[in-house]
Amino acid sequence: MYVKDMTINRALGPKGMSDLTNLAQNFESDVKLQFNNYHIDVKSILGLLSLNLVQGSNVTLTTRGYDDKDALNAISEYLQVTVPR
Repeated sequence: MYVKDMTINRALGPKGMSDLTNLAQNFESDVKLQFNNYHIDVKSILGLLSLNLVQGSNVTLTTRGYDDKDALNAISEYLQVTVPR
């Protein structure tokens, strides 16, 4: 299991949330995101959309399973890459 606290640097809209869900689904591990005392499965687009994440949100990413380190690295990189609007 890996846990990482981070700040989201990417502007996430519905497309970004969909891309994040698709990325998480490439991994066998469970991928959870905590924001404001809510814990959601990153593989669930509805869960992600319900969080109303914006650029600058502080979150905790937790991965657990066979490829948890790879999942943590890929997803945290996706969330922390700054993309121009």
